Amino acid sequence: MLVIWRLCDSKPGHDRQSLGLVRALAEMTPVELVTLDVHDQRISPFHFLARQLPFAKDAPAPDLIIGAGSACQWPMLNVKRSRGGKTIYLMKPHIPLCFFDLCLIPRHDQATATPRSIVTDGVLNDIEPTSSQGNQGFILIGGPSDHYSWDQEHLIVQIRAILEADGAKLWVISDSRRTPAATREALQSLAGDNITFLGYQESTSNNVAAQLARSDVVWVSSDSVSMIFEAITSGAAVGAIEMPARRIDRITTIVADLSRRKQITKYADWRRGAELQAPARLAEADRCAAIILERWDPISRQLHASSAP
Repeated sequence: MLVIWRLCDSKPGHDRQSLGLVRALAEMTPVELVTLDVHDQRISPFHFLARQLPFAKDAPAPDLIIGAGSACQWPMLNVKRSRGGKTIYLMKPHIPLCFFDLCLIPRHDQATATPRSIVTDGVLNDIEPTSSQGNQGFILIGGPSDHYSWDQEHLIVQIRAILEADGAKLWVISDSRRTPAATREALQSLAGDNITFLGYQESTSNNVAAQLARSDVVWVSSDSVSMIFEAITSGAAVGAIEMPARRIDRITTIVADLSRRKQITKYADWRRGAELQAPARLAEADRCAAIILERWDPISRQLHASSAP
């Protein structure tokens, strides 16, 4: 039994990353999971130096310690020092890479594969690829960010064009916590006979996964990197709705890179006649889980050895 401690920082995006990896691991080997919210935990230098852990004292010692988000970094290291286990951090860390046993770093962070890092195609998520999409389209809208500004008028023009191009399809539109209130109201006004608005308060991670599973076409606003990779992972055909970039950087070039690799279709290309096509299957959580188990799970190593010729 592989004991996994999953450390969380109360941020849904980070939570989905670690859930995705744990789900993939659990599908490959027996797992005992301990989930801990460390957002409000205070880990002092004294705790670290004295090998003391002020939480989860009765939990079984971990084999793997998994976390995403800067608030999880030092608690992960404190768990390792106090209780043992291998640390797996699901982002590019703010502290030296050598502090962790393994980091899973998206390629858009200019990552390089090393013995302590795996380069991933985007951020991990807990979406399971499916081939059962029906006649539904799903539109996911984000909001202004450090990398993208917001043009509500242009956004609504694009969404109307998408809806009008396939009026026979059932459409679901969902916003996010970053969506401005005025944009949310504009999206709600689009609802009709074959168009449903699903507010982010109602769209829990399970609901989003369910909507993706029902959808053969998904459009995502370009600012929403995590949702873009969730859509690609679902197996649907994915389009990117244009939003104005504040500058050219590692985040704002993701859509262009995915378009070059035929993973998504940009709105402008679609308007010129390009068809949305389902990309090659993306299952990064599964790929990373297999690598991790081959390195550190005795049961998996034994199975691998016994199946070798």
